[in-house]
Amino acid sequence: MEARARARERGRGGAGRPRSRSGMRDSRVDERRRTYKVKIAEAIGAAFGTFSRIPVPKSAWTDFGSTHALAAFPLVGVAEGFLMTAWGHVANLLGVPATIVAAVLVALPVAVTGGIHLDGLCDTSDALASWAPRERKLEIMHDPRAGAFGVIGVVVYLILQFSLFTALPLTAGAFLALLCSLVFSRALSGLAVECWPAARADGMAAGLSPAKKRAAIVVPLCAFAAASAAGMVACAQAVGALMAVAGLLALAWYRHVALSRFGGVTGDLAGWFLQWAELAMLAMLVAGGMLL
Repeated sequence: MEARARARERGRGGAGRPRSRSGMRDSRVDERRRTYKVKIAEAIGAAFGTFSRIPVPKSAWTDFGSTHALAAFPLVGVAEGFLMTAWGHVANLLGVPATIVAAVLVALPVAVTGGIHLDGLCDTSDALASWAPRERKLEIMHDPRAGAFGVIGVVVYLILQFSLFTALPLTAGAFLALLCSLVFSRALSGLAVECWPAARADGMAAGLSPAKKRAAIVVPLCAFAAASAAGMVACAQAVGALMAVAGLLALAWYRHVALSRFGGVTGDLAGWFLQWAELAMLAMLVAGGMLL
């Protein structure tokens, strides 16, 4: 009987034997890697689902993806910048008039994001123009209706943006620097939401960052910020450095406004900052191209 048992064991090729410790370790490592990849995909999907109109699979809407969407927020800037760069290349090849090039460049970010950041610009402009107490400002921002000052703020912004795009050189370096600026602004915006106090406990900013200063969010955003700043310098040299400085100055002004007038950040304030930071960096890109 013992001989038959040994024969059966040999026939199974030792399948009944327990795996070695190294094999079990390798299995656990593989499982952790698969889990890590799934979590990254969930965070990226949630970021695009939250901050863009680009469709994402329903599997991205998990608790982990929703609470870590900020970590992948700058990738929305990559997608937006890629479309703008592609349009600039095509327009340059076809000799499209500058005004039409600029009009499409203004429209593309709205098409990608659904105007979510312009909405923040509109609501914050209304609140800042009211000169009301802090609580009333927050109520104005929370109101879904657009006031006169909000509309004026958006119109002025779009006119300035259109004017700058008409003067933007249609070169690969300029558009790559522009792409990097879109990543940089989102990295800074995400870091502000994650590291600064929220003005409302029930607002979008508080919901995106229930636990402050989490390494899983702060580290990727810092990496995106550093890489995009380096990219601007690599693509536009001194002009790229000025663009990064403009973005950081906009961040400093954002912190002053958010903390002194609202007591913290909100989703609307984050959109307001992102739009003006991008406009400031675009202005540096255009002015630098004209002066240097």
